[in-house]
Amino acid sequence: MHLRSGPILEFDYPDQFPPTLMMFGDLIDPEFSFLRQVARPGWRVVDVGAAIGQFSLFAATCLPGASVDAFEPSSANVETLNRNLVRNRVEGRVRVHRAALSNRKETARFATAPKTWMSQLVAPDSGDAGTEEVAVDTLDATLDQLELDHVDVLKINVAGFEPAVMEGAMRSLRAGRVDILVLLLGLPSLPHYAAIAALGYRFFYYHPAKRMLFEVGQFDADSVLGHRPWPARHILAIRDAAVAGLIAGRVELFSPRGEVVMGGELTGPPPNGAMD
Repeated sequence: MHLRSGPILEFDYPDQFPPTLMMFGDLIDPEFSFLRQVARPGWRVVDVGAAIGQFSLFAATCLPGASVDAFEPSSANVETLNRNLVRNRVEGRVRVHRAALSNRKETARFATAPKTWMSQLVAPDSGDAGTEEVAVDTLDATLDQLELDHVDVLKINVAGFEPAVMEGAMRSLRAGRVDILVLLLGLPSLPHYAAIAALGYRFFYYHPAKRMLFEVGQFDADSVLGHRPWPARHILAIRDAAVAGLIAGRVELFSPRGEVVMGGELTGPPPNGAMD
């Protein structure tokens, strides 16, 4: 399948067939357009829950000079991911780690579901024949081991286990080690969004047609989900100190106060229909 973002995505049918991607295309990932707009050469990208490689391939092929560390515990997904990297000739820019990230270090069992993107960690003593052993660690410890002092983009999409991954990344976020987070939306994650915001991050949705970030100022379900540009499935968090430098002259920002910020400067009331 040739994605509109550029890469060619190979998958095993039917187990790895991505129905939402086929139905909505890159509309489900408006952050791709945002990252294209603000990318600088040589970004370091971490992809947690890489699956068969949609995000890793985008970063390696569409962000200039980007290097990627991709984490995926499913052996079946890793095999397809590696094929996709070779097919797109970016295997030299992506390091693949068959591992899971969470809020603790352990050895766990990973169950590969018939729809492999829904696979998940299970109890270590699970006797299910469909499970495989996988190493689990925190993102904080993993970044230390990889000597990644700074990450430009961190994407987390792990089929509902995002809260545990965020908990295992709090030390790095507190230190301002990550500039941009791309997080799969989920109601259990709302308290974690608030905790990350308290560490100096601001949350946004991006509307590609308007080239505008819309800031999310509250973290209740209505505030977060009510402003989602359907069918988008991720929310962005950007380190406050990095916002102005990232967006300057590239995208606009709509703040909760009803003001439009261009290049980091308040310019006045929002344009008509800005939130449509």
